[in-house]
Amino acid sequence: MLLDLITFDRQSDVPLFEQLSFQLIGMIKDGTLKAGYQLPGSRVMASTFQVHRKTVVAAIDELTTQGWLSTVPGKGTYVQENIELSTVQPLADFKSTEHFAEAPTLMAPLTRGLSLATQGLHLDDGLPDPRLAPVKELARAYKSSLTQGNLYIKYGYSDTKGSSRLRHILAEYLNKTRGMQVGAEQILITRGVTQALYLCIQGFLSSGDQVAVGELNWESANANFIYHGVKPVKIKVDAEGLDTDHLEEVLQSSQIKMIYLTPHHQYPTTVIMPAHRRLKVIQLARQYGVYVFEDDYDYDFHFANRPIMPLASAEHGDFVLYTGSFTKAISPVFRVGYLVASEAQIDYLSRIRRMVDRQGDTLLELAIAELLDLGILQRSLRKNRRIYQQRRDFFCELLTDQLGNYLNFELPAGGMSVWTHFEPSVNLSLLARRAAKQDLYIQPPSHSDEEGNILNAIRLGYASSTFEELEQSVGILNVLLK
Repeated sequence: MLLDLITFDRQSDVPLFEQLSFQLIGMIKDGTLKAGYQLPGSRVMASTFQVHRKTVVAAIDELTTQGWLSTVPGKGTYVQENIELSTVQPLADFKSTEHFAEAPTLMAPLTRGLSLATQGLHLDDGLPDPRLAPVKELARAYKSSLTQGNLYIKYGYSDTKGSSRLRHILAEYLNKTRGMQVGAEQILITRGVTQALYLCIQGFLSSGDQVAVGELNWESANANFIYHGVKPVKIKVDAEGLDTDHLEEVLQSSQIKMIYLTPHHQYPTTVIMPAHRRLKVIQLARQYGVYVFEDDYDYDFHFANRPIMPLASAEHGDFVLYTGSFTKAISPVFRVGYLVASEAQIDYLSRIRRMVDRQGDTLLELAIAELLDLGILQRSLRKNRRIYQQRRDFFCELLTDQLGNYLNFELPAGGMSVWTHFEPSVNLSLLARRAAKQDLYIQPPSHSDEEGNILNAIRLGYASSTFEELEQSVGILNVLLK
């Protein structure tokens, strides 16, 4: 009898009736049990398999419900007549892939690898220290958002623009700290800066358009533009950030549709764009009718004095698109950012966002709103700013004292990393691999000059490490460089 092929694993957590069901389906699929085949009676099968008759009946009922079997009262149970299965060949028997879809060809922006720090020590791109984040307070606020209030509303679909409460509190916060004049309807809560940029490219640019970017720039931004068929046009970067004289020349000769910049701490160099250049960017944008995408990724960590007000704080109409996130204030794992634009633009972009992301994490947004409303996040930022400044000073002294013969840098006025230029004799890619073997993460070089040559320079992040960890990290580099 064909059913003699069926076996049971009586030590398995899978119920016996499910084991029987799965094996019968497999025998039907591979043609062992053909359409119209009559199964033995349930008592015969139970005796053969040495299981309770209810086990067999449960399996037959399940397969009858699914349409694999049909039962004719008074006659028996049969494999469904309308099941037509071609003989299935093992994958190894196929000589070609003609029956399968071809693997997609990856565009260059999609081939970028993820650089993940898994080592115990890390001089990263400039990430916050999660040990300093208000995690306990966030956990309490999250629990509150989970359990209190109208749960039907909280647990249902929410506004694609983001939590109304967070947008109202965030508008007040941005107006107070950044000199902006915005309302809740001018804010879209996003899953970080990357999503904000993606939406703006989708909404305001088309394939073939050109965007002005720094010759040294955030790689994810460049990749996003290229992926959408938008051409990045490189603008010179100097000790004051984006060179606005060069930008003006490019605007005169090219059909630029958007300017992307990080004026507060130019990425990756960390330099600050002074007021006169900020004003000129605004003037040029007005004159040439282009969008300005202002990525203010680490506004809260400026040490020299009060942070310089963003471009979005000026009267500019609706061409400045301003974005930030809570990545540096809390931690990258909490994917909550924001985009500020005109009310009409936010409404438009939220409709685009709905195509791929119905809404954000409403409960997390409510928790962050509570931290802002109670001033917890603001106090954490003030405390951490002092700690990060101390770490910057300590780290830069270590670099000068122990690695001064191998690199040079400018003391950053803010941010969480130091832009370091290494001597030509130092192979940074090799150094990164050797450091990883010593349980230390540093980024391999990735930024290039106008000619496409990879610069012998990297960002060394200090904020996520204690004094002791910074000392150990620099000590490892010192040994490896000798």
